[in-house]
Amino acid sequence: MISTPGDVGRGLQHLGHPRVWGAVIGAVGGSVFVHANRGELSAAVSGGALVVWAGALAVFVWAVLITPRLFAPLEPLPRSAIWVYFFSVAGMLVGIQLGRFALDAVGRVDVFPGVIVLFVGLHFLPFARAFDTPMFTRLGLLMAVLGVAGLVLGLAWTATAAAAAAVAVVTGVVMLLVISQDAWSGSPDRVRA
Repeated sequence: MISTPGDVGRGLQHLGHPRVWGAVIGAVGGSVFVHANRGELSAAVSGGALVVWAGALAVFVWAVLITPRLFAPLEPLPRSAIWVYFFSVAGMLVGIQLGRFALDAVGRVDVFPGVIVLFVGLHFLPFARAFDTPMFTRLGLLMAVLGVAGLVLGLAWTATAAAAAAVAVVTGVVMLLVISQDAWSGSPDRVRA
């Protein structure tokens, strides 16, 4: 291992660090995607989704809170970071509302979860540079692709919300796993100077 400045510890010891509390917020969001949408699925698929979510949550807890990793010293954020955050969140909220209006106009609000996944994913993309966290690019792109897939599947191939709901459930699990992988990559034996 190459020596890197910073503190090695468990996430539980660094709950105030943005990489930990940010990950917890992401895990809550991913869990909401799963639980808010799995009810639209058949009982068997919903039960399977619950099991997969529990497994992904266990991986998250292990990677983010228990596995020792490097917590590099925090660098001051550029002044523009708060504006990037503000405009990203505002853009997400506007996009979600416009998507709802568009779906309502065509009588397909049932595929609304796809819109939410798409715009939540897109809002992460500017964070990668603003907060020097490349994981946001991977997460944002994956979510945007899943959101588009949920919309296309929901609008083209089914008259029910099941396709968009299934994509939202998958998105929640993906969020947990991408965040876990990012934390895992900070393990001391994986860090490179």
